[in-house]
Amino acid sequence: METINDRIQFLIDQLFGGKAAELCRVADIPPSTLSSIIGERQSKPSVDVLNKIYNAIADSKYTLLWLLTGSDSKMTSPREPRPGIVKLPVVQETRPRIPMNAAAGSVSSALAGVKSEDCEHLPVIQAFSRYSYTLFVKGDSMEPEFHSGDELACLQITNNSFVQWGRYHVLDTSQGVVVKRIYEDGDYILCKSEASDLYKDFRIHKEEIYNIALVVGMLRRF
Repeated sequence: METINDRIQFLIDQLFGGKAAELCRVADIPPSTLSSIIGERQSKPSVDVLNKIYNAIADSKYTLLWLLTGSDSKMTSPREPRPGIVKLPVVQETRPRIPMNAAAGSVSSALAGVKSEDCEHLPVIQAFSRYSYTLFVKGDSMEPEFHSGDELACLQITNNSFVQWGRYHVLDTSQGVVVKRIYEDGDYILCKSEASDLYKDFRIHKEEIYNIALVVGMLRRF
């Protein structure tokens, strides 16, 4: 790489996947300017263009001295980030996973950020739409729709006027956590199982419900 033009092309290949347009975007250089430098014309870059290219690669191991001359003893090890540049740690977004045998109030506690032995926090499942937590199904009352061991993605409902009656919901009640198809019934909520021949409908007073969530997704293990 005898010329500075060669070194700029080398940087494009090494740091920008061979895409000159990407260097133009990051360095804010007009494509026509870069094309004249690495293309047939082999124009010499201006000081302003060199500064922009260097700023675009400042966090790499390639130094300004190397860019200008092609050699630099400091190239043997990565440079420290320039003063004023702070690299923030990547924080992984999580959601609580709550078992069906969780004690009453566990869903509400988990959503409030309380750490408890009843739930663990796992990375967000990108395949699902927006959801607040996941929960394991236990028992056969919701078969064939949900099987024991299925994991449901649930979206917390903060306003009862948004409850979608007739759809599957998770209720965190004074008696524990249940998954049912629900219907409004005055001061009560009517809960229906899919296996209606084995499990009778029942009602729960609204004052005994700590939290309601809509089931928005499911994972099944085979």
